[in-house]
Amino acid sequence: MLRIKLGPRTYVGDTQANHPFLPRQHAGWDPTMSDQEVYNAARGWWRLNSRAEQERYALVLAGDQVRLAIAVKEWRAEGDRRAFAGEILAPGDPVYDKFVGQSDPAESTSRFPVLYLPDPLDAGVCRCGCGQAVTRGEWAQGHDQRAIHERIRSDFGGSVSRFIDWYDANGPFASSD
Repeated sequence: MLRIKLGPRTYVGDTQANHPFLPRQHAGWDPTMSDQEVYNAARGWWRLNSRAEQERYALVLAGDQVRLAIAVKEWRAEGDRRAFAGEILAPGDPVYDKFVGQSDPAESTSRFPVLYLPDPLDAGVCRCGCGQAVTRGEWAQGHDQRAIHERIRSDFGGSVSRFIDWYDANGPFASSD
């Protein structure tokens, strides 16, 4: 889970106003902002590595209180910066109910506005079928590769070359001659 702490609202300029993924002219927060404006301010562009793309939720902290909980659905990268899109959660959602309206859940003195928070609500079960709990993303470490190679063993006799040949002939980039 990401915790995003917004500072005071500032003008970021007209250059971002027509951006196809995150159009905006302001970043930060002030108390007059709507939930949609807070959502747009929190989405990015943050200096984050690819680890962020494993997080399923973002909490937006402004004025020492969690203002929004967001289910993250999509990420975009431009250089070393990332932005996300998602759905603003509402009362009745467990993440919303646990955090929105509460004080900062992070016990950190870091000045960086984005922190990673472990939370049981963000946990799931590994998709490979092993039953192992995961606290971010969909796979326990290395289990995505395990799942791929189990399928290669099952469907291609264990031959990675046969799989590559099949994929090249049938996958999304196969030529349609």
